[in-house]
Amino acid sequence: MTYSRNALLLCTVAAALSFPAIAAAQEAAPVPVAPAADDIVVTAQKREQNLQNVPVSVSVLSAATLADNRVSGLEQLSQVSPSISFTNSANTRGQGLAIRGIGTLNFSDGVEPSVSTVIDGVVIGRSAASFFDFNDISRIEVLRGPQGTLFGKNSSAGALNIVTEKPSLHASEFEGSASYGTFNDVRLKGSGSVVLDEGRAALRLSGFRSNADGIITNTVNGQKLNDTNSWGVRGKFLFEPSDVTSIYIIGDYGENNRNCCASTVRSVLPTTVYYNGQTRASLLSAQQLGPLNREVTLDGETFNHQHAGGGSIEINTELGGQTITSITAYRAFKVFDNNDADQVSLPVISVNNARQRQRQFTQELRLTSPAGQSIDYVVGLFYFWQDVVSRTQVKGNLTVNLPPGSYLGNQVDRGITTKNVAAFGQITAHPTDRLSLIGGFRLTADQEVAFFDRTILPGAVAAMPSLGGPAYVSPTLKATDTDFSFKLGAQYQFSPDIMGYFTFTRGYKGPALNLLNNLTAATVNSGLAVLKPEIARNWEGGIRTTLFDRLLTFNVTGFYETFNDFQAQTYNALLTTFALTNAGKLTTKGAEVEAIIRAGKGLTLSGNLAYSDTNVRGLVIGCYPGQTAAQGCMTGGKQDVSGEPLINAPKWAYTVDARYATDIGEGLRGSANLAFTYRSQVFFNYRDPSTRQPGYGLLNGRLSIETRDGRYRLSVFGKNLTNSHFSSYIAAGTLDTSAKGAGYTQLLTPDAFRTVGVEAAVRF
Repeated sequence: MTYSRNALLLCTVAAALSFPAIAAAQEAAPVPVAPAADDIVVTAQKREQNLQNVPVSVSVLSAATLADNRVSGLEQLSQVSPSISFTNSANTRGQGLAIRGIGTLNFSDGVEPSVSTVIDGVVIGRSAASFFDFNDISRIEVLRGPQGTLFGKNSSAGALNIVTEKPSLHASEFEGSASYGTFNDVRLKGSGSVVLDEGRAALRLSGFRSNADGIITNTVNGQKLNDTNSWGVRGKFLFEPSDVTSIYIIGDYGENNRNCCASTVRSVLPTTVYYNGQTRASLLSAQQLGPLNREVTLDGETFNHQHAGGGSIEINTELGGQTITSITAYRAFKVFDNNDADQVSLPVISVNNARQRQRQFTQELRLTSPAGQSIDYVVGLFYFWQDVVSRTQVKGNLTVNLPPGSYLGNQVDRGITTKNVAAFGQITAHPTDRLSLIGGFRLTADQEVAFFDRTILPGAVAAMPSLGGPAYVSPTLKATDTDFSFKLGAQYQFSPDIMGYFTFTRGYKGPALNLLNNLTAATVNSGLAVLKPEIARNWEGGIRTTLFDRLLTFNVTGFYETFNDFQAQTYNALLTTFALTNAGKLTTKGAEVEAIIRAGKGLTLSGNLAYSDTNVRGLVIGCYPGQTAAQGCMTGGKQDVSGEPLINAPKWAYTVDARYATDIGEGLRGSANLAFTYRSQVFFNYRDPSTRQPGYGLLNGRLSIETRDGRYRLSVFGKNLTNSHFSSYIAAGTLDTSAKGAGYTQLLTPDAFRTVGVEAAVRF
């Protein structure tokens, strides 16, 4: 069946499924109870609901939580949300998020993330485009487990639903802040909402500017690396011409221009000798190698310059009591990055860059029933188009002693166009006042078409092995698939304050294409350049409680989740090469506990615990450097890592938080916040003991004094107050490996060191 026929079929199915739901929903039902003032409202099911009534494993990170812990981007969310893990990389294209230990890390343009990022209803197509500075955020909903039924695109492991502040139709307001901290960290933020027509039209503008010194020093030229240099703006227009219609227009643009992301050397292999006879040990002898090394010795450039922006129009209106929602959006992303992969002052691999451009268009159309009827439903159609074009270059001598001015090198030009059409819905029947039965579906048609052209870099004497290869132009690469994913469950309200649920969800992520630099004709001709779709199955049950006259909120979730044909990238340190493959099966099982205690006047205690027991089956990868047969290294330099936990997937993670606020004098109010986060040990490469990151904890604190009307506030803050050092990635050094062992490198961020500062804020 062709892609166009699949799309037509999806539209037909959506229309057919919606008719009986609309008819049934006309039956009268009790009017829903208005939420209490301290209820947490989420849109995890595409409608506003009290968090305690939602049969989904979801936690909410408020704007206050993000501010108190100085969380400014997705890469720091693991510090406040135990279920999230972040793995760093030499550029944003290789960074990745995981939920419950499951996430996608790769450099191929043909593989999408397994954790979806959605901002104001618009899904972000490329993982790199989601790593932006937070600006004017209202809340972040962390949806754990497959979310394909309602969120769809690339959400087989979970989704981050980011909601920004809306313009106010009734009061003009302004707020701004300025802060200064360790590493000359300067952050300026401002937002203002202006009423244009009382109750009908309003405009909101926001912007930010962030700068900080780099924490890594290049001893060759004294340049500071891994710095911060970003800015962004967002504008919103809200128009409500009638009581049943609203038009919401959003536009944003941001830039991030950093000298990032340089790894530092933890250790070296004494036997590593370069083409000119110099040893790695001698070239790095001036550095204090180890976990705290903050120096590099590079002759190549290190930078990551990216630009992202777009616009969306959301229209909501009512028809016959039903709400019709249309979200139309266009977004674009560009990045130019380079890293000196060899980490020495020789042109071994001094150029390792990429220029990438991404464009996407999305259209979502939903029909939502009124809440509180005997049958509630959301049905809709979704269309996604994305075009990604990139050019990568690798250049250097590698291991060859070439004449001066000569080098090896490759240039790879590639592009991929993705189309995704889906019909989706979720219907909840209420046969009794307490029992709800849940059914959801998503029928998806995927199509990916790509080209790949690898040439010898102009001026190079030959190809770059491993990271490139001989000149090669692949035939058109194409992947198509149609899938039906679904959700079934039941929800029971034991009392007004206690709810339980159980669900089974089948999630899906479409097929992927191997567009890595080292793609070969053999891989393409064997069909291995096309990876199978990723299928997730999640059994989940939970209890939501609000006890002791709302003094305690206590929620528990248990889950058992499997992934078949997970799309995995592996790295062979001995061969200096990446590979893409379908892992046989991934499993994650465990529990999540969340509690809020309103302990007394002005005092709130909260805690979140995540236990995730992960393992992989049917994955064969290269042996780690120095691995012996007794340690599992088989003939051919391969190892079967079945039974091993997933990389960078802590078994235990938790956060505890205490907040206290009280009046302290005439017209003044004081507040204090103390938060501690712990993550147990992880490995960044299967079984390799040298990539082990021990468990660590981070202690953050904030003290504030403000006027009682909230207009003026002065704060002092500290992050990682105990100076607990950790690495966000550890790997074998490029070309610093042998069959007997390797030297290792690491990525460090400012969060791995104690930082303190002050902040002043104003609000009108």
